[in-house]
Amino acid sequence: GDKGANVKYSKVLDLDLETVRSCVSGPKRPHDRIDLQSLKDDFQKCMDSKDGGFKGFARGPGWRKEQEAKRADEDLSHGDLVVASITSCTNTSNPSVMIGAGILAKKAVEHGLTVKECIKTSLSPGSRVVGDYLERTGLQKYLDELGFHVAGYGCMTCV
Repeated sequence: GDKGANVKYSKVLDLDLETVRSCVSGPKRPHDRIDLQSLKDDFQKCMDSKDGGFKGFARGPGWRKEQEAKRADEDLSHGDLVVASITSCTNTSNPSVMIGAGILAKKAVEHGLTVKECIKTSLSPGSRVVGDYLERTGLQKYLDELGFHVAGYGCMTCV
């Protein structure tokens, strides 16, 4: 018979998938949730906050114009991207997504795009098999050229 037929749960949860939204955490506290669609405005408010507070940075309005005026190409500023990782979890290893990342890297290299040296890059395929796909398709060399060398397999980047 069906083993699941006799299972009794202490609680049943209904989830309307239409209410699920992509989000990020931060910028200062990892438990602060920000809808991805609101990220730009939220970050601007955090930077513009004069007092800092629990989310603000006490920079005040106009901080971006001042920063851009004295900024060199390789200097870092608030809000700059400094980590870029391509990952594929062990539990959700999806070779087609990793192949897609390889194709995107190929197109980037062909169009002369590069990654600034100040950005830490890493590549973590969900398994060695997925890494083998990238090698066999010739896409790993493009990822390598952009700095996305294999750092490990599985959950290593998230950990």
